[in-house]
Amino acid sequence: MIKNKTLYIDGNSLTVKDVYTASVNRLKVELTPEARTAVSRCREKLLKQIENNPYEKIYGVNVGVGNLKDTFIDPCEAATFQGKYIKSHSCGTGEPLPSPVVRAMMIIRLNSFAQGVSAMAPETVELLEAMLNNDVIPVVLTEGSVGASGDLVPLSMIAGVMIGLPEAHAWHNGELLRAPEALQAAGLAPVKLGFKEAMGLTNGTNFMSANSVFASVEAHNLLELANLAAAFSTEAIRGEKDAFSEFLASKRQHEGLVYVAKEIREHLEGSLRTTPAAQKVCFTGQSPASATERVQDRYSYRAVPPVHGAAWEALQKFDKVLEIEINSVTDNPLFEDCSAGLKFHSGSNFHGQPLANVIDYLKLSLTSLSLISDKRSFSMLCKHLSFGLPSNLAVAPEKGDSGLMLAQYAGAARAGENRVLSNPASVMSLSTSAGQEDFVSMGSVGVLHLLKVLDNLKTVLSVELLCALRALQMTNNKPGFLVGELATLGKGTGALFEELNKLLPLPDGDTYVANEMETLREWADRRI
Repeated sequence: MIKNKTLYIDGNSLTVKDVYTASVNRLKVELTPEARTAVSRCREKLLKQIENNPYEKIYGVNVGVGNLKDTFIDPCEAATFQGKYIKSHSCGTGEPLPSPVVRAMMIIRLNSFAQGVSAMAPETVELLEAMLNNDVIPVVLTEGSVGASGDLVPLSMIAGVMIGLPEAHAWHNGELLRAPEALQAAGLAPVKLGFKEAMGLTNGTNFMSANSVFASVEAHNLLELANLAAAFSTEAIRGEKDAFSEFLASKRQHEGLVYVAKEIREHLEGSLRTTPAAQKVCFTGQSPASATERVQDRYSYRAVPPVHGAAWEALQKFDKVLEIEINSVTDNPLFEDCSAGLKFHSGSNFHGQPLANVIDYLKLSLTSLSLISDKRSFSMLCKHLSFGLPSNLAVAPEKGDSGLMLAQYAGAARAGENRVLSNPASVMSLSTSAGQEDFVSMGSVGVLHLLKVLDNLKTVLSVELLCALRALQMTNNKPGFLVGELATLGKGTGALFEELNKLLPLPDGDTYVANEMETLREWADRRI
C-alpha cells in the first residue's frame, strides 16, 4: 500500500501498480511493524535450533547447494560459505538493467522476506530497505538467469553490493561507485551474512517479476493505443463499423472481444466518415467500382475485436499470475513455526514456470497485435486496398515522392522480428548443476524477449498511426475527397486527429520519416 509517498511492505498486499510507481518515482519503502516482528522471530528460532542441534542437515544452512546438497558445512565456516556463494554466483553478462527495474527487484525481494518464513537476519533485511531509501541501486546485468533456483545470477549481483564486494558496483545519487564506496557514501555499512542468507537473497523469481511489472504497464498502454489506432485506421479507409456492433459482440461472449468492440465503438461514436454515404464518395483517382457501400472490410479491420480481445485476455491472465508472484515467498528452504520449533521445507517455490508460461502467452498475443497493425498500414498505402487513398500516401507523387512506403517496411521488420521473439522460451529447458536442477523455466529469457516484443509493437503502432494521420490529413475536408458533414470524425478519433495534427502537420513533400516515427513513439510513452 502506498500512503504519503511511502510504500508499506507487509508481504501480502503488493500490487503491480505499487511496484511500478515506487520504482519509477523512487518512493520511500517501509516494512510494517508486523513484518519486522515476523522476520526477527523466525531468525531467532533458526539460530536457537542450530545451537541446540548443530549437525541437523538443513539445505542452504549447513549443507552445500545444487548438486553439493549432501556436502556438510561446519557451522564455524557458515559466514565464509555465504561470501563464497555470492562471489561465485555473480557471473552476469550483457547490458545493465535500468535502475528502476533493479529497484523493483529489491522491493519484491523485500516483500518476500516480510512474511517471516525465510529466516533472514533483521539487519540484512533492513539493509535492503535502507539501500532503497538511500538510493544505493546495484548494477545488475541482464543475462545469466535460467529462471529456476530463482534468478540466481542477477540477485547475486544485488547481494554482492550488500556484502560490500569490491568487484560489485552500484549507483548512488547518479554516480557509479564500487559497492563499498556506494554504501559508505549513503551512510550504510555492508552486512555479514550468516546461515542461509546467501540463498535467501538469491533464490527468487525477482528478475522475472520486476521486468514483468514494467512489461505489464507498457502492455496496458500499447493495447489501449492499438485499439485507438485501429479505430483511426478505420476512419482512414472509411471502414465498416458494423463489425464492432454490440449485437455481434453479445453473441460471442469472450470478455476481451466484448471489451475491445465497445472501445472501438466509443472511439468511432459520431463518425460520419465511416457511413455508407461517405463510402460512396469517389475520391480523386479512385476506381468508381470501389466507391460503393461497404459490405465488410478485410480481416485486419473487422477482426480487431477477437484479435485485440485475445491479447487483452492474455494480459489479464498475465497480471493475475504476476500479482500472485510478487506476493509469494520464492526462496528455499522455507521455515514453518511449529510448537516443537522450526520445521524446514525444501521445495521449488523459486521455479519460474508459472511466470514463464504467461510471459510466452503474452508474447504470442502481442505479436498478433503487431502483425495485424502492420496489415492495416499496408492496406492504407496500397491504392488497390485503401478505397481511394493516395498511393503510398505521398503528398507530391508527381515529383517522385515515396511518401510513407518505407515506413511500412520499417514496421514490417519489427513485426517480423516479433514472430521470431514469440517462440516460447518456456519449453527451451536445459539441465544445470550436474542434473540436480534438470528442468528450468527460461522465463528470464522469455521476459527479455517480451520487453523487445513490446518495443517493436510500439514502432509498428507508430507506423500505423502515421499512415492513418497522413491519410486523414490528405483526404478530410479536401476538394476531390471528403468535405463538409461527411468529413466528421468520431469522438475518440477526432480528438486523436486534433492532437496528432498539431504534433505532425501535413508536410509539403517527403520527410525524414524516422523523426516522425520517433515523435509518435515518444508520444506513446507520455500516455503511461
